[in-house]
Amino acid sequence: PILLCCRHLTAVGGAGMGGKGGPWRSDSNKPVKQMSDAEKQQVAAKITAEARQMAQNALRRRLREIELSEFDSAQYDAYVAQVAREISALRVVLEGVEARAKERVWLGSQSSGDLDDRKLVETITGDRNVYKKRAEQPPQPGSPQEKPKRIRFVLDISGSMYRFNHQDKRLDRLILSTVMIMEAFEGFEHKYHYSIVGHSGDSPEIPLVDYIKPPRNRNERLKILQKMKAHSEYCVSGDSTVDAVSTAVDNVVEAEADEYFVFAVSDANLRRYGIRPQQIQSVLTQDVRVNAIVIFIASFADEADAIRDSLAAGQAFVCLDTAKLPGIFKNIFTSTLLKDPDARQSTH
Repeated sequence: PILLCCRHLTAVGGAGMGGKGGPWRSDSNKPVKQMSDAEKQQVAAKITAEARQMAQNALRRRLREIELSEFDSAQYDAYVAQVAREISALRVVLEGVEARAKERVWLGSQSSGDLDDRKLVETITGDRNVYKKRAEQPPQPGSPQEKPKRIRFVLDISGSMYRFNHQDKRLDRLILSTVMIMEAFEGFEHKYHYSIVGHSGDSPEIPLVDYIKPPRNRNERLKILQKMKAHSEYCVSGDSTVDAVSTAVDNVVEAEADEYFVFAVSDANLRRYGIRPQQIQSVLTQDVRVNAIVIFIASFADEADAIRDSLAAGQAFVCLDTAKLPGIFKNIFTSTLLKDPDARQSTH
């Protein structure tokens, strides 16, 4: 029997292999074919709903299996080995980053502001610099970081990540980048509160790692990677990049922090869903307190380059060679953390 669905579906196997059957995707090495919007509109709404429900049921079963599964030490060790150098380099950077938050202090000897009680004698002698006023002052080099930096990683776990993985290993490389993040941040909980969420056609915010509850061990980290792959396999088609970045920018500032960062990853399949570069720029700059960056790891024709070139310098990066993704992610993260906050805000 043939099962019909509104996304890139197959008569045999999984989605993306041609035809119109199957409520989930196949990661085979066969050529990938996408249904046009016109073809998807021809699929009956009832069948579309049934196929979506089947996919949701399958995802729930898979997530339960992941929670109950035993730890596969060899699999996780293989992941870590591939990004061991990047992990070590990033940990050095995380250790060395200093406090950046400016403090509100009283500045004396000002020509305007509130009268400084300590300058009463100077007032009598005619000195004009007898006022004080509140102002922001950067911390001294080496000052202890009193508040953690808050960072949200927004990772693309949409259907296209799974569907095209056999062509360019985009999902595999994203998983390796996630390993790098989790391993590098271990032990720095006092300096960094990081969160990881996924985004797909299902939702702009799929929780993976909570700010104050990072994975405690290798088993928990492996389960996060497995959940990422499961969501990509069973989610509905669609792109939530814009909503995901906007939600992340709003979310990251909900608690006080030394600095705020959002790093988003997308496979740039935006034009297909009517997303314009101006929408990306709008959400990246919606809060001047947040340094938000998007990394495009795939492109249809020159779409990713066009989007990057339309944004302010340093807001978007393109990494089409996914083998380099963990290293590029580390370099972008490093340069952003070390950049002066005032210089970052000048680009907004």
